[in-house]
Amino acid sequence: MKTVIESIKYNDGKFPRKQLEQIIERKEEAIPELLFIVREVKENPDVFLEDHESRMDFHYAIHLLSQFRVKEFFPLWIDILSLPEQLSDAVLGDIITEAGGRMIASVFKGDLGSIQTLIENTQLSEFVRGQGLHALVILALHGLLERKFVINYFKTLLTEKLSEEHDGFNAHLVNSCVDLYPQETYEFIEAAIEKEMVDFMMISMEDVDQTLAMPKETIFEENLTDIHYQLINDTITEMQWWTCFEEGKKEEEISPFAFDSKFSNSEPNLK
Repeated sequence: MKTVIESIKYNDGKFPRKQLEQIIERKEEAIPELLFIVREVKENPDVFLEDHESRMDFHYAIHLLSQFRVKEFFPLWIDILSLPEQLSDAVLGDIITEAGGRMIASVFKGDLGSIQTLIENTQLSEFVRGQGLHALVILALHGLLERKFVINYFKTLLTEKLSEEHDGFNAHLVNSCVDLYPQETYEFIEAAIEKEMVDFMMISMEDVDQTLAMPKETIFEENLTDIHYQLINDTITEMQWWTCFEEGKKEEEISPFAFDSKFSNSEPNLK
């Protein structure tokens, strides 16, 4: 297994489908090796960055560990997301917004405190903090956390944790409330927007009102058929379109987030 993983450490322009299929088939053998790669990057990100433009094993590892629901990956992923902004951007790039929260939710082991610390850490980028919020939305949509609990937490953030200096994060928070239907948080959202504490380029009161004009069940159903709200279930489907691969370049006009029913594997339990 170590040899298989070593063979895909660097990108040669071809998507390593056969090797990934082998790793998935032999996941119990692969998990320790994948965790080793992630720990190595967490402890020495500068070493990874020396050849990160061609190195791919870390990207495979974080997707596969998420797909395998490896709980040991959860604290490592939180730590990597919590790296200083410039470093986390360099290591993760677009993965932060495309899969950051989805990975948190995929390997969540009940440690809400770690997610809340990530969300409330004003030293981190608004995008990383926003992915903490997004993870809670995903967990609620999939019935892994009670919607009521998440909404109450968002309400606390809206009333006690808002800062004019972080209007981008505040917009992420309002968006997260909208994702779970903003009925209970409406007055607090309205107050924040009236005080100009929310980046109006990201969301407006009109957006909130449009959501409330629709049935709650419709909003939940739409979100549950959107890849952005799914757990990581298929590494090959997630990564094969990447334009660093020849296969991805051929399909670059096809949206990587077109929903496929195989992404969703849980029933909503929303109240």
